[in-house]
Amino acid sequence: MSLSADDHVYGYSGGVFVLAYGREARIVRSGQTSEPVAVEAPIQWLEVSPDGRSVLMYADRGTRIWRWRDGLGVEQFLEASNSRDILGCGFFALNGSIVTLVSKDRTLRGLAPEGRELFACNLRSPHSFIPRSFSQLPGNRLALTGFFFSDPYDVAITVSLDELSRTSEAVQHAIAAQAPVRDRAVHIAVGPCHPAAAVVLRDPGDTEVRGEDDDDEDRGDVENFTGVYIRDLDSGALIERHPYAGSAVSGSSIAATEDWIAVQVVGGVDMIPRGTGAVRNIPNAILDVWGLQIATVEGEQLASVAPIDSVV
Repeated sequence: MSLSADDHVYGYSGGVFVLAYGREARIVRSGQTSEPVAVEAPIQWLEVSPDGRSVLMYADRGTRIWRWRDGLGVEQFLEASNSRDILGCGFFALNGSIVTLVSKDRTLRGLAPEGRELFACNLRSPHSFIPRSFSQLPGNRLALTGFFFSDPYDVAITVSLDELSRTSEAVQHAIAAQAPVRDRAVHIAVGPCHPAAAVVLRDPGDTEVRGEDDDDEDRGDVENFTGVYIRDLDSGALIERHPYAGSAVSGSSIAATEDWIAVQVVGGVDMIPRGTGAVRNIPNAILDVWGLQIATVEGEQLASVAPIDSVV
């Protein structure tokens, strides 16, 4: 949920704009800029909570994460314990409260704003799954993007938030169910498409080989397909798909409205009209998935914030 441009990293959500350069970040709320927040390593990407009261700052290829919280300042939040310990963090909104997700040491935990553990889910057995990013979907669902141990490609699965709170095996059950969204590719990203769908970006690279007689309209669903698609979360049915080969990677921010699909890419946001599939790029832009907004940056300043449907 951040923009990388000109050696700077920018984030926006919940009315809060964050600018990071090197080891320092500045947090702007209601036109007021904080004193620089310093961490111990160059900040590589940012994640801002939907209420703007928490900012995650990732460094050293995601092996170290600092957290800033409104009124509490900055702290080192997570650090990988070894080379096999892949960290994952994110947020979801639940009953007016923001839950922080932490995946570490093969366990997915949900933390209340005051730090209390709300749940802990098994990621170790029978499926060793390592989620790195998360996206809240309509219908009280959560998308997890990561990989299975020993599998070189990325995987997206969906799990019910109610199940997360009820059983420590919620993720294992979701893996076995393979519904309503389950995909595997070199790059995968999942986001909300209201009122009851998910938008998915997939790039299988050369892992799926198309036969000479394959026809794009007759291949069925999304096998051998590179692009973005929308799937109904109630029935699992494929609603539509659009060929797309942008610079997004696994875990990139993505969201869809009735008319547009927006994808965070290096240097800006790609906008894909659902009616035509033709791609338009908005440079120096940040996709705010939570607010379904596009924030644009000029220099080191926040220039504008507008709903996705009104940007192009």
